Amino acid sequence: MHEAAKPSDNKRSVMASAANDTAARKFIRKIVTLIIVAGAVLITLYVWGIVERHPRTDDAAARANVVGIAPRVSGQTIKLNVQDNQAVKEGDVLFEIDPEDYRLVLEKAKAELATVDRQLAQAQDTLHRMEPLLPHGFETAENIDKARTAVTTLEAQREGAIATINLEELHLSYCKVIAPFSGRVINLNVSAGAHVTEGVPVFSLLDTTKWYVIANFREAEIRHMAPGTEAIVYLSSAPNQRFRGRVQGIGWAVKPEGELDLPPSGVPYIKRELNWVRVAQRFPVRIEVENPDQNLFRMGASAVAIIKGPPAR
Repeated sequence: MHEAAKPSDNKRSVMASAANDTAARKFIRKIVTLIIVAGAVLITLYVWGIVERHPRTDDAAARANVVGIAPRVSGQTIKLNVQDNQAVKEGDVLFEIDPEDYRLVLEKAKAELATVDRQLAQAQDTLHRMEPLLPHGFETAENIDKARTAVTTLEAQREGAIATINLEELHLSYCKVIAPFSGRVINLNVSAGAHVTEGVPVFSLLDTTKWYVIANFREAEIRHMAPGTEAIVYLSSAPNQRFRGRVQGIGWAVKPEGELDLPPSGVPYIKRELNWVRVAQRFPVRIEVENPDQNLFRMGASAVAIIKGPPAR
């Protein structure tokens, strides 16, 4: 019969087994840690590659063209057909200026034309009666020349009178100010009865037919885009709705930090995020939105822009 195992041997066996288990667990933890670290590095590199190839920025805003609606004649407004923020269509009459003064000027120009027409008819009749008398010696060449000069002068006056009438008819038509495009009235703060001045805007019209986003990208990122590059746009007011866009152009000039803009140059100024460390300059990129929602897009609304594809060739 075999001898029974001593208690001390059993204890050593248990301790050895426990040590092996501990070592195995430590090895597994090291492997798991290495896998996690390697995975984190790979994920970081992958994300960095995506961000590098598809830069994004939340320093962006929705924009649309704005035109000041200025009358082409001066006078008192007699009708105001719009309200602030109202949607209008191309060709709608926005407001009307009292046309009476311009109508009177037009009538005066027509009367002057009628006078010139009568004088011209008389001069032509006189010339036609004088010309047959010249060969028979009953009229002199000098008188014939004077009669022809009178006809020529009156013909020139007639052309000037017609031009004046056309101009006054144009001025009269300007008394109705129409919308040059479909859009929304903004910054309206006048009422009917106000006097308006030629060339001075009364309010503005926002062109809602075409929307774009001005997105400021770091100078190192603009090499990944070019006119025609696809982009994605999100609005802060509708973060779950995605809009398609294309890069229309990349700004070629911004005003350097701290430089005085005197005299005004029209060069855009983009404030840097930090002023105590060296921060890359940002350049404005204009992205035209292909499928804007007229109920969501507003001038100046915050946006996020992502460059989707490589620069178009």
